[in-house]
Amino acid sequence: VLESITSLAKDTLPGSDGSGLTLVDEGSNRSTSAATGPLVERLDALQYELGEGPCLTAVRDSVTVRVDDLGNDPRWPDWSARAAEAGMSASLSIPLRYAGRTLGALKVYSTRPHVYTADSEDILGRFADQAAILLANMHTLSEAEALEERLLQALRDRDLIATAKGIVMLRENLDADRAVQRLLELSAQRRIAVREVAAEIVASTHTETV
Repeated sequence: VLESITSLAKDTLPGSDGSGLTLVDEGSNRSTSAATGPLVERLDALQYELGEGPCLTAVRDSVTVRVDDLGNDPRWPDWSARAAEAGMSASLSIPLRYAGRTLGALKVYSTRPHVYTADSEDILGRFADQAAILLANMHTLSEAEALEERLLQALRDRDLIATAKGIVMLRENLDADRAVQRLLELSAQRRIAVREVAAEIVASTHTETV
């Protein structure tokens, strides 16, 4: 879907020769999640390498960044020089904002100067809004799936520990509380989690059966 958004952005904005989408995670790690071609990926990689560029400025300051002519724009001297060498002349970057958070940026590049206008900003902004909603929904789904897995694991651990407790009660003729204490003692002595101790105890019964 993200690739479709970048492709549509490139085709919809007159004069665009490429489009890409940069994401920034909670650790400020940046990556190009979708791009219409290798040149876009290379220009993005240059920004990440140099720590400067229109897309990174859009993300950092959460503002729309338009470059009319790279040859006459002093804001990112290193990146602009190398992007111009690659054949780029103009760009437009829009931050992906959702619920007060900037998730990344959507950008388009052009080999011709002065191709982007206020109308271009409005159009690309609409694409960016849709991309931000999609990414936010994906994040929510991912969090829900992670929570579900943690809950399932907690239930599995509970059942495993309960089984191990029963085995210890039978083997050592202990009541329930003392059996739990025994599991905790083994965990402390061996410096491993109670779940691991329980797993070994349960596994040992299978070995004894064989």
